[in-house]
Amino acid sequence: MTRAHRYATTVTWTGNLGTGTSGYRDYRRDHDVTTDGAPPIAGSSDPTFRGDPTRWN
Repeated sequence: MTRAHRYATTVTWTGNLGTGTSGYRDYRRDHDVTTDGAPPIAGSSDPTFRGDPTRWN
């Protein structure tokens, strides 16, 4: 028997340094993944793509 689990999540980009995506080096790749009843997950892109290695990717 297979059971399906569904979760509603929100991904919020937090890497805007004030100029949006005006240039490839002008923003961080950071984001937060949230869902009701759980702490947020701090995410980023892979460090190869200028992401923060201390955050999940």
